[in-house]
Amino acid sequence: MFIGDLGFSQRFDGDTMRGEIEITDELRVPGTELVRSSVLATLADVVTGVPATRHTHPRFALTLDLTVQGLAAAHGDRLEMVGRVLKAGTSIVATEASFTEPGSGQLVAYSYVTFVRAPRPQDVSPVLSTEPRHFGPNNFTRPFAEQLGAKVLSPGVVHMERDPYVQQPTGTIQGGAVALMGELAAESLLGAPVVDLDVRYLSAVRVGPARTSAVALDASTARVEIRDAGNDDRLATLVIGRTAAGHDLAR
Repeated sequence: MFIGDLGFSQRFDGDTMRGEIEITDELRVPGTELVRSSVLATLADVVTGVPATRHTHPRFALTLDLTVQGLAAAHGDRLEMVGRVLKAGTSIVATEASFTEPGSGQLVAYSYVTFVRAPRPQDVSPVLSTEPRHFGPNNFTRPFAEQLGAKVLSPGVVHMERDPYVQQPTGTIQGGAVALMGELAAESLLGAPVVDLDVRYLSAVRVGPARTSAVALDASTARVEIRDAGNDDRLATLVIGRTAAGHDLAR
């Protein structure tokens, strides 16, 4: 699965998950110092999802919604990330994640993620380990979108097969890959890098392929629908993508 190729480390600190990742050109928006919003979404999902699953175990913690707010370009080659649980209820777990540059402490992005305890009895997670882990090295040899198999067919239209490389353990397309489709759809439609993502996961892409449609809400905002084309075109995810038109962050 592509997450293991990102080459990041993670360790528990109480109910908080801390980690670090090497940022290579493959993880940035081509031609910029911006880390792809969907890369940050993927990492936020992981760094908060593991602590959240401690509260939903033995069931998986499924992502309900996820936001990424880009705050600065990443000038260095590493990011530190912290994920923490804000509130854990009977079925809902609210979390947040932050991404900073080591040394300067510059906040690059902030994310808010909400999880729900998996309702299906078969969606059981393995025994959770609290030992430090390192997924590495970074094995991305092509741009993030290309390596995940996301194809822009036309402005706002992105296609992705339900390939094992982008599947999570339940057999559905992983949330970070879905976020990538939303980012690319908005980016291709608006003609600028997307720095903010607002993702609502309504159902899983269980059959595939997944395909997007997008409309511009204004010059810097797009609404993207992601549907499971092999499952009666069922609506799976709704994404709002925003660019930073005219802002230094977009350069």
